[in-house]
Amino acid sequence: MLFGPNASNSLSQDLELVQKKHAELTLQLDLDKNESNLALSALYRSRVDYRDKEEETLSKIKDLQGEVDGFTPRLATIEKEIKEKSDELSKLDQEISSAREPIDKIVMQIQPIEEKKKIIEKEKLKLQETLSLVAQEAEQIENKFNSLEVKRNLASDSFEEERSRLMKGIKKPHHLYYAVDKEIVVANRAPSGKGIFINNGYIDGFRDNMEFITRNENATSNLSFRLKATLVQKNFSFLKFMDQLQVKDSSFASEGQTLIVTRSGQITEERNQVDQNITLE
Repeated sequence: MLFGPNASNSLSQDLELVQKKHAELTLQLDLDKNESNLALSALYRSRVDYRDKEEETLSKIKDLQGEVDGFTPRLATIEKEIKEKSDELSKLDQEISSAREPIDKIVMQIQPIEEKKKIIEKEKLKLQETLSLVAQEAEQIENKFNSLEVKRNLASDSFEEERSRLMKGIKKPHHLYYAVDKEIVVANRAPSGKGIFINNGYIDGFRDNMEFITRNENATSNLSFRLKATLVQKNFSFLKFMDQLQVKDSSFASEGQTLIVTRSGQITEERNQVDQNITLE
């Protein structure tokens, strides 16, 4: 090595540079040290906070664990109940399935009945329509009947008035005329029911074998019926029924009832032969 003024100057400069660099590094070291201290302080504080939070969390976990431990028996009980209910539900499903079988059969049986019901309802509707038409026709017929009845009543009244007028000019014989009305009272009814006794006889114009058309305004039936005198005395007669209906039904003529008899012509011989079989009892 050569020593000289140039060499001395170069070393001085290098030394200054090194010193300057050392000073900068020292300053940077202090700065880094301060930052490290600050970071350590923050880390220590964070560690303390973490420990506090950890302890708090552990306490909560302990409490929750206690609650969980408390729920465990209850959970077991609930699971047991759930299993029992599941078993019961399964049995109910089986029972429902078994019970549904007859219902399905009944539904199958109901279907043809419902179809038949629909058919009957249609027939009923048709019948109702027919009934409505028939009712209208019946109403028309009834109106015609009422009109004819009024005409008949008018004609009957006119006939009675004219007959009464003519009868006043005729001397009555000792017996009842044909078409003459007479009011009688039933004294008694024969035990056999084949006829009635009345307290009217010869002096009232009754004769043997006279036939009468009879009306009983108090009877349950408005039908007129026929009587025949088979026994006539002075104040006593027996009139027999000429139809079995009156023999069987006492409402046509009972003791104490008032009858209106109208003398009529004799019926056919065939009917007379039948009536001869009815004997007085």
